[in-house]
Amino acid sequence: MKPLLYTFAFLLLFTSCEKELDSRHFSPDKFKDANIEYLYTQGLTKTIDNDYNDFYNYVFRLLGTYTQTVARKSNDGRVSVYTIRTDNNRWNRYYVTRMQELVEMDKKYNFSLPEAQRVNYAPYMETAKILKAYNTIMTTDVMGSMPYSEAWGARNGLYGQPVNLTPKYDSQKDIYYSVLDDLESAATYLKNNSLNNDIEKHRIFPTQDVVYGGNYNKWYKFANSMRLRAAMRISNVDEAKAKEVLSKLTLDDLITQNADNPYTKVEKTALVGNRVGIWRALKESQSQTHGELAYAPQRMVNLFNDAEDPRLPVFFQPPTDLDGNVTHPDKPIVGYPESADDSEALVKSLTADEIRNTYGVVSSVTIRNNSKFPNGIGITASEVYLFLAEARLRNLITWGDVEEFYNKAIVLSVQEYYNYYKNSTETKMKVSEIANKDVSETALNTWIGSSIYKYDASKALEQIMTQKWIHLWIVQPFENWAELRRTDLPVMVEDKEKSVLLNRQNAPTKFMYPSTESTLNGANFNAVANENNPSVRVWWDKQ
Repeated sequence: MKPLLYTFAFLLLFTSCEKELDSRHFSPDKFKDANIEYLYTQGLTKTIDNDYNDFYNYVFRLLGTYTQTVARKSNDGRVSVYTIRTDNNRWNRYYVTRMQELVEMDKKYNFSLPEAQRVNYAPYMETAKILKAYNTIMTTDVMGSMPYSEAWGARNGLYGQPVNLTPKYDSQKDIYYSVLDDLESAATYLKNNSLNNDIEKHRIFPTQDVVYGGNYNKWYKFANSMRLRAAMRISNVDEAKAKEVLSKLTLDDLITQNADNPYTKVEKTALVGNRVGIWRALKESQSQTHGELAYAPQRMVNLFNDAEDPRLPVFFQPPTDLDGNVTHPDKPIVGYPESADDSEALVKSLTADEIRNTYGVVSSVTIRNNSKFPNGIGITASEVYLFLAEARLRNLITWGDVEEFYNKAIVLSVQEYYNYYKNSTETKMKVSEIANKDVSETALNTWIGSSIYKYDASKALEQIMTQKWIHLWIVQPFENWAELRRTDLPVMVEDKEKSVLLNRQNAPTKFMYPSTESTLNGANFNAVANENNPSVRVWWDKQ
């Protein structure tokens, strides 16, 4: 596939930050002389990382409510959570933060490097295709149509190329087709090539690759697992394309064990700088000052209890003080109601201390005080098996067994979360009985077979999607919201404020475009202006 040549045309939209953006994107000294390998590491980290702003603003204050993966004490005025008037910073997060270095790599590779030197950078450029696809899927899933094939042209002049400040909007279908081509191209390269230690840039690639340490086979499986994700995302509206993609994949091509999950990590006990991700956001979101938004949600807790799900004590913990310390270890984990009206009733009948001494919150051992918890999670083996279970159920693939895929997904999910708990840097509150629990595949399959999770062909899709909702939880929030919109499963608890239903059919289905698009890229924006509504469904979200 022809290399994607991106443009930063959108940057001109942010006039209030003009000086900062000029220095970041138009200074020849800033990027023109940067080495591809250094740009790569930054681009890789920014792609997989979920930063503090994402978690603070869009998980605990927005998507956590939509997906009901946490419960919020705040109640009166909940309607504002469902009122989308902006892009929620997704535009800037994509075009500037996540794609900046990756795009500059393309420009240097295509316009500055002599052709004879390009083979030196093949490991960086091929794996970067996967990263760009990852970023693009995440963004189009919340924006719909957007500038893509003509994007990122404001710096082209520095490379002697035509400048384009008004890129067209590509349809979501075209964007998905393009990234699927890129993912296949990357997978083909990774399958048929290996690092050449005679080439200096190849020798240092493992050091620059902070996710897989230069392991081509793991990158190959990451690329194919992303192809699986993309194919399933579009399968309700473009079954033929989904089947075409899936027909080229086998189990051996995919991430099937947690050891191959793509993570970014901060191996520090003191979390500093921008990479404070979910830790700081969770600490602040469990505080009284910021509204206490990270209670254990009632529906999920009740489901865990009914299923005797071993994930309950690693997801959540009993009543806790504002510093994240368990205050009543002998109390059960009680779920907080998801509905604004129910929360309002509690707030009126109980004091703040009584609420805090009754309801469970997100685990400090697993996440809040665990610096070994991933700063970002790309895709996991459990997700792969859940996608395969759905694909086999719907005959999108002709191999494998739905029940086996489903059971394997649950096993891998439990094992992944127990691994976070067991290896946590929060040792003070770690409970040895939990950390040492037998979560072997044999033990877990025995449990599944006797629990309410036992596979039932009559409600298989609901079971699959319920397990995906649990597994993605708050740690892959944009994926969770996308999958809920795609399937409308599991059905969310009614969130009512003053008896007015806020969610379900009334919930937003996408974010809006930045307001400046209509003035600075007017002609192209007008072509998609009918999509600029939070109740409009993106292409793959078939009602």
